[in-house]
Amino acid sequence: MIKIFGYVRESTMQQAIFGYNIEEQKRVIEDYCKYHYKDYELDVFVEKGKSATTLNRPELKNLLEKVKKAKADKVVFHSLDRLTRDVKDLYTLIEFFNKSNIELVSVVESLDLSTAIGRSHVFNSGVYAQLESERTSERTIRALKQGVLEGKYPFAGSPLGYDKVDKRLQPSEDKNQIEIVNFLFNSVADNKYSYRELEDILKKKFNFLMDWETIPDLISNTIYIGIKRYREVVNESYCKPLISLDLFERANRNVNVRKRRGNKRNTYVFKDLVYCSECNKRLVQRSATGRGGKKYVYYKCECCGVWIPQNSIIDKCDSSLYEVCQKFQLDEKNYYTMNEELVVLRNKQKQLVKKHKEHKINSDDFFDIYESYQEEIELLEKQLSDLNVKTISFKNYSPLNQKEIIGKYVDSVFISKKGTRKNDFKAIVNINQRYV
Repeated sequence: MIKIFGYVRESTMQQAIFGYNIEEQKRVIEDYCKYHYKDYELDVFVEKGKSATTLNRPELKNLLEKVKKAKADKVVFHSLDRLTRDVKDLYTLIEFFNKSNIELVSVVESLDLSTAIGRSHVFNSGVYAQLESERTSERTIRALKQGVLEGKYPFAGSPLGYDKVDKRLQPSEDKNQIEIVNFLFNSVADNKYSYRELEDILKKKFNFLMDWETIPDLISNTIYIGIKRYREVVNESYCKPLISLDLFERANRNVNVRKRRGNKRNTYVFKDLVYCSECNKRLVQRSATGRGGKKYVYYKCECCGVWIPQNSIIDKCDSSLYEVCQKFQLDEKNYYTMNEELVVLRNKQKQLVKKHKEHKINSDDFFDIYESYQEEIELLEKQLSDLNVKTISFKNYSPLNQKEIIGKYVDSVFISKKGTRKNDFKAIVNINQRYV
């Protein structure tokens, strides 16, 4: 008996409507198998809402994993663009299936991948599929640029303090949002609070959650003075400003000053986070200057008299911080932010489909908005699939990055002294539960 895996994929609502829906693809594959094979078993893998510009697809991974275990003789798909739209990925897949002695069958193109000529035809088809994908992306970017020039906001969501009405930004009807924007700009301009303090104030005073790290990005957003920048397009009369130009410039000057100061103030990597296991007191940070002007940093328990050099703590904590270092790299590459954006965009797509089914939005607007969401989703998925993260020793980071890692991911470090020598101690690292 011939074991056949079928693969079907549907990425957008338009494909479902205009002939690429799941059931149609399955029917074509089933009819092909009935006509060409007598004794066979067909198992179809169904991929929904996934782009062909990446191989990072759950059902495709599942299929490839089963192929590795030699559980199939053939893989049949409706057409080449259902499998992939990327020439590099196509080459990778063909090499993989060839090594696994699996025959690839494209029903629509009738391609024979067992010969050099057949494979060349496949790659040519792949080039055209990738070309169409890139042309679609270019058309979308052109449309977004034109939208910005026309004063429209053709992006998902809307900035804090604004509502999107008829594709244009207007000051939000929620006065609390506008008050938050003004509070943030005035606080940063007057240098009243640190970003972490602002995060706490927003939570307590306004019942509003905002990660302190996003505050500098909000302050630098020119949308709040009525200017929108997208790629090389600048619209200087884009929307009604929420703050004055003078306030914007003062706040951004302080943002830049804080960045410069942050690069210098990186001496105490474990500032305010080191505790003594014996008396449960927090160790105070101290520094001393040795021969040649070299500066030494250490932490001292004023109750027990124990003192530990910072470099010794870093050595002890290194093995405990491997996973945290990887999270830091992912954070640096916006991995978590991109994942959150993906969830938001997919939820918006679902809501949009629901509105369309309830006839609350016309088809033209539906397709325009849906495709703009889909383009953003595919771009994020591609960026996520391209991430290459290596585990780097904590000791290999610069002091500035070490301080950033500890400040963000570590709640506390408890020191337990075991002997008289400076390295005779144990360090227990408590990771922030948000990142566990």
